[in-house]
Amino acid sequence: MPDTTAPAPLAPGFAGAETAVLAPTYPLPRLQLAEGRGARVRDVTGREYVDFVSGIAVNAFGHAPEGLAEVVAAQLRTLGHVSNIFASAPGVALAEALTRASGYPRVFFCNSGTEGIDAALKFARARAGARGLPGRDILAFHGGFHGRTGFALSATWNPPYRAPFEPLIPGVRFAPYNDLPALEQAVDADICAIVVEAVQGEAGAVCATREFLHAVRDRATAVGAALVLDEVQTGMGRTGHLLAQEHFGVRADLTVMSKALGAGLPIGAVLMTEEVAACLAPGMHGCTFGGNPVCSAAALWALAKVTAPGFLERVRRAAATLGEGLDAIAAKHPSVRETRGLGLLRAIDLATDALFGPADLLGAARERGLLLVRGGERAVRLLPPLTVTNHDIHDALAALDDALATLESTHPLQGKDVT
Repeated sequence: MPDTTAPAPLAPGFAGAETAVLAPTYPLPRLQLAEGRGARVRDVTGREYVDFVSGIAVNAFGHAPEGLAEVVAAQLRTLGHVSNIFASAPGVALAEALTRASGYPRVFFCNSGTEGIDAALKFARARAGARGLPGRDILAFHGGFHGRTGFALSATWNPPYRAPFEPLIPGVRFAPYNDLPALEQAVDADICAIVVEAVQGEAGAVCATREFLHAVRDRATAVGAALVLDEVQTGMGRTGHLLAQEHFGVRADLTVMSKALGAGLPIGAVLMTEEVAACLAPGMHGCTFGGNPVCSAAALWALAKVTAPGFLERVRRAAATLGEGLDAIAAKHPSVRETRGLGLLRAIDLATDALFGPADLLGAARERGLLLVRGGERAVRLLPPLTVTNHDIHDALAALDDALATLESTHPLQGKDVT
């Protein structure tokens, strides 16, 4: 278990520098990290942490994975960037590899998950027009998070994220997640697309039910709408399969991937059916950096790792170990209402009567050498690299257990024995 001394202070002068020059879109100053290897990372003072943030589910192979730097450097020495006017071998090779691995026959490349969602929703509206469908509305769900750009934000539920930028793109409606009667009522002929996450990551690893996702697929088909599955956080093996939809036996018309796809380099992909691709035409959409040779080379390296024999089975074993450990912690601590998630996308949800919140738990965990990230109103997410070891999991669980015990002792639940 990492040492339990208090967090090291920020590097001298760094706090003021960051606050002075960066736009205040994040709480500043922040912990300054300097280097990492696998699931371990060090700050500028040399203090080590177990990193269960993983760049918010980006660092699927941990920090400084062996071989990635060489692949990226080799590509930079050959061909760095060509724009979308020209083709390059890495971009085409990545498209071929993704279509083989996913079963979707076509792909569009962009830079990020939010760009991928924007593209997918645009493609869905273009499809509706090409097919002569009457409506252009989009159905999204309570708790859903799809990104910060205009269209993606319009389909994101969290009111505080939306409010400063309204009015947003019109024609987006919301329904409760995992609610079959509400879904039935919300879908009509005016819907051209339904966008949904199989596991709502930002909401705190909230899983769809199999029945709900199948009903979403069936309702989309019934009205001729496109089903858009947001696999930005769940894709690339995080749930133990390449795509989370494989757990549920559901296929989309468009699936969006990003985050771990580039193993730390920015790239997004919109996978689609031939039927959707047939509705698109040159000039309808584009991305200057989409399919960039360097990012594509990194993604090819990452995809080869994830699809290698035995890799996903190992992820599933690690997920079982983590899940069992979290369940044991939940049974021990009255401040934990439940644990949830799928694969290595997990969360603990704090009880509503706990007298401390997620921010307190993040701080207490960090004091014990564990980095976590929030999710939802009362939840904290655990997003280890897919290569996480049992030793890493043990240390993370020990730190989390101790953090909860300390918070419960200093913030006792009224009427409950926490001894």
